[in-house]
Amino acid sequence: MLALATDFHERCLAHPTLSHPFSHGVEPQHVPHLAGYWGEVFGGPPVYSETRGGHGAMIRVHANQCDDDPFSAVFVECFDAAVVATLPDDAELRAVLRDYIRAATAEVVAYMPSSAAGPGDPPMPRWTWAGRQGCDASVSTGDATTRTP
Repeated sequence: MLALATDFHERCLAHPTLSHPFSHGVEPQHVPHLAGYWGEVFGGPPVYSETRGGHGAMIRVHANQCDDDPFSAVFVECFDAAVVATLPDDAELRAVLRDYIRAATAEVVAYMPSSAAGPGDPPMPRWTWAGRQGCDASVSTGDATTRTP
């Protein structure tokens, strides 16, 4: 996850639209926090939840930033490019990650408008080869095996 997060972060900083949110400065531990968050989402230990406050805290960092969405399409493009650059050439893995980042981005975008209500304290989303697990497993990809991406 650290290699993926590092590559993705570098792509965001280099992108003219995605670099704007970082123009006020980059939190020094952003990449390890991002890797910890993704690791937890995909079945790893609760490092992000224990050190950063969980899924709700991540959403609150990104919430109420702007009423437009100039970010999500290029955000997804940068993520997809980072996946190709850092992870094995595995169509099933890439499909799961593509589904994940699209769903995660849509969720964050829902909280971006200045008028959006806060997320409360939602549980950390969990993704497997079968897609999102738990109360909102509406996105599905791959087979229903229990291995995690």
